[in-house]
Parts: sequence; structure tokens; C-alpha cells
Amino acid sequence: MATYEFKTLKEKYSHFQHAVAIIKINDVSLADEKKGYPVSNIQVDLTSGFEASIAEFSIYDVYDEAAGKFEDTGKKVKILLGSKVDIYLGYGESARNVFVGVITRINYLFEKQDIPCIRVTAMDVKGVMMAGSYSAQLKAKNYSDAVKEIFDKTAYEKLGTLGQKIISSVQIDATPDKQRALANPNVGTSDKTIEMVAESDYEFVVKAAKKHNFEFFTECGKVLFRKAKSDPSVLMEIGPATGMHNFDVSYDLTGLVETVIVRGMDVSKAKVITSQKKVSNKISKGNKAKPLLLKSQKVYIDSTISSKQEADDRVESLIETMSYRYGTLECELVGLPELLPGHFINLAGLGDNLRNKFYIHRIRHVLDKSGQFDTKITAVTASIEDNMAGAAGNLL
Repeated sequence: MATYEFKTLKEKYSHFQHAVAIIKINDVSLADEKKGYPVSNIQVDLTSGFEASIAEFSIYDVYDEAAGKFEDTGKKVKILLGSKVDIYLGYGESARNVFVGVITRINYLFEKQDIPCIRVTAMDVKGVMMAGSYSAQLKAKNYSDAVKEIFDKTAYEKLGTLGQKIISSVQIDATPDKQRALANPNVGTSDKTIEMVAESDYEFVVKAAKKHNFEFFTECGKVLFRKAKSDPSVLMEIGPATGMHNFDVSYDLTGLVETVIVRGMDVSKAKVITSQKKVSNKISKGNKAKPLLLKSQKVYIDSTISSKQEADDRVESLIETMSYRYGTLECELVGLPELLPGHFINLAGLGDNLRNKFYIHRIRHVLDKSGQFDTKITAVTASIEDNMAGAAGNLL
């Protein structure tokens, strides 16, 4: 059962009439200013990938034509680099938080055929983590503890509940190396700890995520470092009956192989480490697609692998990454603030050929000058659902 039903959301948001946006700077709404600065051209790009989530919006009525200068906004709200930004989107009297981040860029725009405005760009906490590059020997002996060590730094504590509250919480799931240590507490562990080498905090956490098939993204201030696609629940079912304007569903064999092989080196034993696994995802109801991949392989050489367990982890990660290039959904529908990356959705109402379960990779909420609020989705799938009719096999 889906978490949200379109019918219920339609009632909540007054049949999707009169889109609204609330922009808060350092927890104070722009609407609270006496002048009530109008905001428009809002774009919120959210992702479950390794990129930072970004929001942009334009503030108007900030230019004094008589004096020929931009005003310093209001008494309560100051548009300054590093300020916290919260964006709420919705309809009528109902709006939901869709973005939490910090201002990273400010543009003062004066164009011949447009109204002068201040264009604000904000990024989630990843934007802060990208700054700097350094080397350090961490105390942690596994990667999940190493990621926790990063977020325990004073700088991130100040972004959390002790400061600006840009980080509301941090969820760090146990990586496979920590799981093995917990499962075998009596086995002696190495004194060797994890090292950062000429990299930013962002680069290190992304490296740790890629190494163990983990995701690293934020959800309205909540930092998530977890096994990829570990939440199997379905956010909602979408289709023509849920305000869909357009869609593009594609399935593609390009780049898929039957077997993935990973090789590393155990330097202490001068021995090659190998792990391999076949891809078992269902890519066709017919019998024409699978033979095209027969005996095809991809071999990856990873110099950082030093044990069979690490090689097995890497194979699992590579297989999933490759498999989710198989199917892609791109669509646009009526603005729905409840839609967030990192969750599954069901595509339905378009016939059995297209019915499938997709994982949301990217969401783009757009509220334009005319007041039109739309949500654009990019989602992926690794296989054809078993409940699809036999005609699905004709796709391939």
C-alpha cells in the first residue's frame, strides 16, 4: 500500500488551486517583513544521488528606482551568504517543507526587459562539506564509524541542533565492514584505522558510499547514509489520473552484461582476489533479450580491495549500479510536495506494458512567475515487474 493517495492529497491541497510558497531565511519568513517581499521563479532540485540538492528563487521589489540601488531587504530578514534557507511549497493554506540548506550564491539582476531582482541560490549540507581538502588519520576502523566521525566535528554540530539547524538528524547505517566486525566480536581486529588522503569531507563520504553500495543524500535537513534503496515502501502511485502532464518511459539493454567481475590484490600474500556474480534481473517477458547478454562480462580492477569480503561488496555495488540503468521514467505532473527522492513509486494506469515500480532519483519542483506549480520526476528501475502482462516482453 502506498504512503500517500492522490485523492487525499487533492483534498488536502484544495484541488491544487492557488499554489503557495513560503521562504524562510534564518527561520524568519520573507512574508513577515512589513514590505512583504514577493518571491517567484522557485526551482528546487532534489536528488538521492551524490550531487548536492539545490534551490533557487528570485526576490522582487528590492530595487529603489529613484535612488538607483538595491535595498538591504528588511529589518527581520537579511539576505547573506551562509544564511539558513527553508522552502515550503503547497496550495492554499497548506504547505510542506521541501528543502533545507544555506545560501551559497547571491545574484543582483538588472536586465533590460525584466524587473530587477535578487536571485538566491542555496545548497544542502553537501555544499558546506565540499569546502577544503586535507589529509587525516581517523580514529575509526570501519567506514560507518568514519562517516560518524566526520559528522561529529564541531563544524557540523554548529549546523545541527546546536546552531543553525540545517542538519536536523544524521542516520548512519552500518557498512558491511562494521557488520562483519559486530558479527564476529571474538575475531581479532586490526589496529589500522581509516585514512583521508587529500580530500574534502564530501569526497570522503561519497567514496565510502560508493565502496559499499550506500546512498548519501539529505531529506529536508535529515542526512542519510544508508544501503542503496533500502526502504522498499512505495510513496505513491502515479499515472494519468494523478495529474500527469507528460511522460517518457524507456528500457535499454545498452551497457548491461551477464556477469560482473571484480579483481583486487592481497599484497601480503601476493595473491589476486577475485569476486564475480551474474545479473539475475528480469529484463523481458520474452526470450529474445537474455541471449543477447549471454557470456558478456565487465571486469573491474580495484587497487583498494584487499580481501574477498571487500571484493564481494564491490561486486554487489557494481551490479546494482549497472542494473538500475536498465529502465528510466521521466515525467511531469501537478506540483506534489510529498514527492521526494530516495523512495519508490508505482507507475500505473498506462497499460500493462508500462506498469512498473521505479525508484525516484531526482525531483524538481518548479513554481513559475504565473503561479504554476509542477513537479518533474526522474526515476529508475532494474527490472520488469512480474505483474506486468506478457506484452511487456515486446518492449525488447
